[in-house]
Amino acid sequence: MTPQPQPVLHATTERGEKIMLRPAEPGDVEAIFTACTDPETLAWTTLPLDYDRARAVGFVEGYAPGWWERGDGACWVIADAADAYAGQLDLRIDPRDRQVADVGFLTAPHARGRGYMTTALRAACEFGFEHLGLERIEWRAHVGNDGSRKVAGRVGFQLEGVQRAGVAQRGQRRDAWVAALLKGDPR
Repeated sequence: MTPQPQPVLHATTERGEKIMLRPAEPGDVEAIFTACTDPETLAWTTLPLDYDRARAVGFVEGYAPGWWERGDGACWVIADAADAYAGQLDLRIDPRDRQVADVGFLTAPHARGRGYMTTALRAACEFGFEHLGLERIEWRAHVGNDGSRKVAGRVGFQLEGVQRAGVAQRGQRRDAWVAALLKGDPR
């Protein structure tokens, strides 16, 4: 049985801009490389400091499609109305409890502050609850990553606390905020 292709999601920001969550494509490589080497992105993610174009190609060809192909979640590119890369979002199902997933996301520098990520996260969570049978979606971010926390809060994620030394980043442990969105929560 051939798995169904990863769904493409369409949404509209509060400012009326259309976005799309779609699978990564070869034409996204340069924009992915730019986003993943941005100092602000590197400060708040676990991406390696030596991220290069080969890693961006690997993301497009293996990492991103692998989540859907294995049935372990979805990795989308967030594209603007012109279908240009504006960020990426992973929805990863917990293999120990398939009703739970976590999200990870990053916004391209040129797309920050436009509401794309809030809209994309909302659409991905709705998809997870409605089509993947999720009951709980978790979000974590390094303490201090206020941009990510604002996005999660706008979507309805409820802060559950600080996980001390909860995230490894380049050989060091960092404290992480932890929040969750439940299927029945208001959004």
